[in-house]
Amino acid sequence: MPAVKEAHVRRALGSNNGNKRIVTSAALDKALCDIGVNEETIQLRRTTWLYIEALSNIHQQTQYLDCDEYYFGSQTEGSTTEGMDSDIDSLECYRYSVIHNIADRQFELWQLFVVMDMSTPPQCCCLQYLWPDYSIFLPDDLFSCCHIDAQGRLFLKNNVIDMVKERYYKKEGFDLIQHGPSLTLGGIVDMVNAFHCAKLPDDCQYIFRRPKPGHWPGPELLTQLKDSGVFLVPTAHVENTTNWDPQQRLGTLTVRTFDNSHERYWRLSTNLMERLLMFDLTMTQMKVYVLMKIIRKEFFKPLVGDRLSTFHLKTTLLYCVEMSPPCIWEDENLIQCLTFCLTTLRRWLKVRYCPHFTTVNVNLFAGKLQWNEFPSLIELFTDIIRNDVSCLHNVKMDDLGNRILSISTESKNGLSFEELDIVVASKMFTFMIVFSCGFVYILGTLVAVETSKLINDHARFIQKLETINKTSTGYIRSVVSTTLPFHYSMQAIMKASLCIGENQTLPQEIFTLCEKSLMSDVTSSRLKFASIYFSAWRFEEAAAILNQVDAFVSNKVIPFSPCFIFKNRKFDLELMRRRKEFLHMLQNEVAVSTIFSRHEINCVPGQLVAEFYRTVTAEDKACRGSIHKPSWMEWMDLAVVDSLPYMYYLQYLIFRTTGLISDKDIAFKKLQTAIFRDLHYHIDTSLNLIGHCCELEGNLSKAWRAYTLSVKLRSKNNAAYWHMFRMIGGLIYGLRMLSW
Repeated sequence: MPAVKEAHVRRALGSNNGNKRIVTSAALDKALCDIGVNEETIQLRRTTWLYIEALSNIHQQTQYLDCDEYYFGSQTEGSTTEGMDSDIDSLECYRYSVIHNIADRQFELWQLFVVMDMSTPPQCCCLQYLWPDYSIFLPDDLFSCCHIDAQGRLFLKNNVIDMVKERYYKKEGFDLIQHGPSLTLGGIVDMVNAFHCAKLPDDCQYIFRRPKPGHWPGPELLTQLKDSGVFLVPTAHVENTTNWDPQQRLGTLTVRTFDNSHERYWRLSTNLMERLLMFDLTMTQMKVYVLMKIIRKEFFKPLVGDRLSTFHLKTTLLYCVEMSPPCIWEDENLIQCLTFCLTTLRRWLKVRYCPHFTTVNVNLFAGKLQWNEFPSLIELFTDIIRNDVSCLHNVKMDDLGNRILSISTESKNGLSFEELDIVVASKMFTFMIVFSCGFVYILGTLVAVETSKLINDHARFIQKLETINKTSTGYIRSVVSTTLPFHYSMQAIMKASLCIGENQTLPQEIFTLCEKSLMSDVTSSRLKFASIYFSAWRFEEAAAILNQVDAFVSNKVIPFSPCFIFKNRKFDLELMRRRKEFLHMLQNEVAVSTIFSRHEINCVPGQLVAEFYRTVTAEDKACRGSIHKPSWMEWMDLAVVDSLPYMYYLQYLIFRTTGLISDKDIAFKKLQTAIFRDLHYHIDTSLNLIGHCCELEGNLSKAWRAYTLSVKLRSKNNAAYWHMFRMIGGLIYGLRMLSW
């Protein structure tokens, strides 16, 4: 950039205003770091959601589903804070051959042809169905999914996938709300359906053609952008659009009459391109973006809602980074850089035109802001800029205002500022663990299918995972290697349960799978291994594994349940301080709860079988959980027990059976101590185990107290009721108690 232009930018930033802005920028930078807007936390957010994205796609691939899942927006970018309470933006891309050049047509395939002409709105296209030569007659149901134009061409409607998905989720009891082109699931996840075109249409190559200084994006990044392709996503009703020609200083308004033609339109979306751009930003630029989002939510959202969106802010930032010299983007210039971005956005508001960063002839204000809203927005922007963004001192989100002024030293949740990034880290690691082990039970555990069929389907699934593990490298291989041991454990215990149920000898294959599963986490797979031996009456081998688990468990091991992902406070504070890699922590420092499905019932001690049937009454069913929760949160059809109590319970049963009375008494005492000493998520189940031990000891009054305490702590969906019914039946009718 010429020196004259650089000087002009510096003047625009107010670089001569001196020390006051530098001091304010330093205080602002410290406050942002305290709330997790720092390199470590942002990178952890990105790593977490890319991990979840990779794991989702691996499972899609192994189940032979023609769909890829992406997570975009603030979660993947890391451009959020706890107080911002950002939602999750999910894009499901269906694998279908999409072309925008008719010369690329393959006559043996069903394809979608991108059609763009004078009638299509800016950033939009139509998708024409091209059917293969061999298909003489078209399926009848195809016509209901398509719009037929005057020339007889079939254009895919943009709401077809949404309608199918909406029917499915509503049938499953989930709350779906149509929000523009996306479906919002439970107010948390915004889902958008899409197709992907590998070649960029001409309209999306605006970023490569327009004049720019040249320092950013760099040549390597530009090459990646050219290879990213474009998504085709449904568009909402097409509004009247405005366009501004800066050379002729001429504005045009296109008026569109309302009809059903909007069902034909699909929007060109360069999400992958935008992700690459955001990942290439410096930390200072990310801080400026987060500040803009905070200002939008605190001061502009009450005025115009979400019509001034985060995408407007992102576009503003990208243009500012492109047009300004890299040297100005320093933490000491935070206030100046933020003012520069706000000034740019105010200039666009004045001309009622916000250009798209990657796509030509798009006004991002069109269909968003109303014309009568522009003057009040411009006035508010002017006031903020004139006062050097002093409005930040009044920001309540994340207690940012007080942090800047150093008024308080503690946040509302009782943690000191420097520990808030631990809260963020804990949530990210929680998500990673839940998706690593929780996905095991998505595959069909809750589906009423034959165990033998599930075993065969799951075996093919594991083979596919193993193939991916051998043929992939880097991130994908790391993700697969993390989740595979949980699948080995599930496969082993299902096979063992089937063999025990049919009075068959356990084959060596089961124990080989168990050995492979031991690197899942510290306890869960080992305890399942011990449960297999216990159920097969091989007590010596079971005791040896339990001794091994006992040796591994120490004060450094943190209990964790995937069923209560927002209640892992001890996990939050202790584990996150150690700052180790995710896989190392999972395998060496996390004790995941032991989870059994009904397909594993013959390897589950009798007392725990009742956990499968914890839902007794209609009131219980109504209290099972919010319909907003995803399916892997529906754990009440499973038997879930905290690892440490379960280990002592198994030891008690084994020593009681083998006649080692002193060891049995020690195990029972440890079981009772563990419940009140350590953090537990399924304390109702643990108390039910104590109650059973008391029954076996002949102390029925103490057993009854354990069950009643369990009910007091969890009054609904508690298997303790079955045990209490059984005890009453035994007292009345003289029924023999369970031996174990």
